[in-house]
Amino acid sequence: MAKENLKFFAEKLSSLVEEIVMARNYKNVFLKNMIEIKDDLASGRISKLDYELTLGKVLKNRKEGEWIDYYNQNIKELFDQITIISDAIIADFSQQKITRKTKIVIEAEEGKISRLTKKEKTLYSQQVNLEPERIKNYLKNKKTKRLAEFEMDYVLYESTSYGKVANIFVEPLMLKLTKKYPQIFQSLYDALRSSGMKVLSKTYVSIIIFTSIWSALALIPILIIFWRDTNLAARIIRGLFLGILGGGITGLAMFYYPASLLGGIKKGIRRDLPFVVVHMAAIAGSGAQPVSIFSTILKSEEYKGLKSEIKKIVNYVNLFGYDLSTALRLVANTTPSVQFKDLLNGIISTIQTGGDLKQYLHSSAESALATYRLERKRYADSMATYSDVYTGLLIAAPLLFFVTLAIIQSLGGEIGGLSVSTIALIGVGLVLPLLNVGFLVFLNLNKPE
Repeated sequence: MAKENLKFFAEKLSSLVEEIVMARNYKNVFLKNMIEIKDDLASGRISKLDYELTLGKVLKNRKEGEWIDYYNQNIKELFDQITIISDAIIADFSQQKITRKTKIVIEAEEGKISRLTKKEKTLYSQQVNLEPERIKNYLKNKKTKRLAEFEMDYVLYESTSYGKVANIFVEPLMLKLTKKYPQIFQSLYDALRSSGMKVLSKTYVSIIIFTSIWSALALIPILIIFWRDTNLAARIIRGLFLGILGGGITGLAMFYYPASLLGGIKKGIRRDLPFVVVHMAAIAGSGAQPVSIFSTILKSEEYKGLKSEIKKIVNYVNLFGYDLSTALRLVANTTPSVQFKDLLNGIISTIQTGGDLKQYLHSSAESALATYRLERKRYADSMATYSDVYTGLLIAAPLLFFVTLAIIQSLGGEIGGLSVSTIALIGVGLVLPLLNVGFLVFLNLNKPE
């Protein structure tokens, strides 16, 4: 290859790479603007009119999908130019045309061996010194392995049959209610996003309405039939009232169920966060890319408390094409854990300002471990206090109480009309076991995760 040709190709490749980076930056800025505009509307920071005006300025008489297709097509064309130049470099080096044998090998390696004729398969097997059947099995396993690795990059939520049925029957009612009372359902949407439930917000509202209606319809005839009352009218009225009340209670329970999950999620994140940060710091210390840090943590499957949050980050990057900073910001806005939110915001600031991510994660790991040790020490100190309370209330006090009962029994007295033996039996058989169980529950609720 001539020296001037090599220099030309190198300059052209460098220029194309810069254009690809610029095009991707334009796409990321566009996606970021769209997300911020939609978030402003959803949070009530801008009105519907301001939203439409701002959207018109950004889209410029085009649809969002058209802009995304435009950016993707532009990037694809730039990559195609790189491919053409690469082929030209190879051709210039080899100074020969690609033969049919080489094409057969290329097609076979690309998984297109089924398209080859029997003669071509035999030729390929001679080239690689393998039987045609073994080549076919190898390529099949290779394709399956690649597919499995690709599927690990993100996880899609599949709709349930029950959700589909609920949407069929009550979707018009659901749309009417959510449109008329958006402020009521906003807290439910926020709780659903934070809880990690694998269901769409509108579908879950349909499930609530559908389940409430069927609960009421099932309860009403049961209460009417089995209610012990000779007056049929009274039974019908009570059945209708209690059936509707039961359906309403069912709906309220399902409405607040996602919010009830947040407490457990917070505990799980708080339990695993110190060790996740240490793991992330170790991966960053190996020189891995920031996106690879979260992919590695997710594939390890060691941190159940943070699995759903990290999965969201990986999905945003690998499935939706967001850059890492946008993905981290989206998860930080919905995570129920304040500590994890602070960590993600710190990573965002470090990436955007060009800071040392390795150093930031190491300092965060040290801080998280120090907090973890402090919580354990505080719990150990509190356990010493609880042991003194237990000794005084559930060991010494019962002994004094029974000594007092023995003295009263020797004098032949009663307490509140009950004999001493009856009081002692209630204390030993009921009060003391309940107090011990209550104390164990109290310790379990107050222990750190």
